[in-house]
Amino acid sequence: YVIGKVNKPSVFPINQPTDVMQALAMAGGLNTYAAENSINVLRRDKDGKQKAIPFRYSDVKGGDHLETNILLQSGDVVVVP
Repeated sequence: YVIGKVNKPSVFPINQPTDVMQALAMAGGLNTYAAENSINVLRRDKDGKQKAIPFRYSDVKGGDHLETNILLQSGDVVVVP
């Protein structure tokens, strides 16, 4: 799922390894009002507890902190405020 201030929020089936930047691209990219450095990936662990994994778009698009461009898992929600 990619929700919030993207051009095409939707559910995107993951049939191959997909990272956050790829999911944002599938959602048509960020819109003008997106808070690009406040994106979170919401993920539930095996006990059902949800955690937020921060993602700073400007870092990754600039080639920094590429380790934060994590692979998504089934059920993840990318939230773009």
